[in-house]
Amino acid sequence: MLHSLIGFALAILPIVLTPGASFTLMAAHALGGDRGAVPRIAAGTALGILSHAVLAAVGLSAVVMQSAQVYRIVQFAGALYLIGLGVLTILQNRRAPGEVEPELPVPRLRLRTAFLANLLNPKAAAVYLTLVPQFLAPEDFTIPNVLALACVHAALTAAWLLACAAALRTLRARRLPIPGRAMAAVGGAVLIGLGVRTLLTARPA
Repeated sequence: MLHSLIGFALAILPIVLTPGASFTLMAAHALGGDRGAVPRIAAGTALGILSHAVLAAVGLSAVVMQSAQVYRIVQFAGALYLIGLGVLTILQNRRAPGEVEPELPVPRLRLRTAFLANLLNPKAAAVYLTLVPQFLAPEDFTIPNVLALACVHAALTAAWLLACAAALRTLRARRLPIPGRAMAAVGGAVLIGLGVRTLLTARPA
């Protein structure tokens, strides 16, 4: 099993390092006044990953992936959620003309926001239906074993998010120009872009 854990960690690392919804949320909230936002983003993302692992292990995700109609519904739900989250992020960080940008401008973020952003992503489910079987034999594809791999995935993701947030705060502490509101606006735009891309790819052929 140790060999499988190490192999899976190496295989999942490029996916972890690829910016997505969780990374965008982290970048938008890392410099905000809510110091617990990034840990909640990491925890919510981890819960989403573990949820997909459980669903894959019991076969529910397979139903979604095998049914084009159900899969498309999940895609649309996730896309609309990301678009709404992006719009909300941008609107919450607007300021009136002439208003001085505060040092800690980003509003509070709930754990369930990151959780839903990951849970409503069918591509995350695909990881556990396509990648995980490469490291587990059919007889080993059980909930405990899949959760063990998911814990590796969740730990790597949380470590990456926390490390990036710490790097951003270090740059801020050194008084390098990192406009918090601008980052939140860009992050919101990226979330909207991710949602729109999903909508476009989810259209019937």
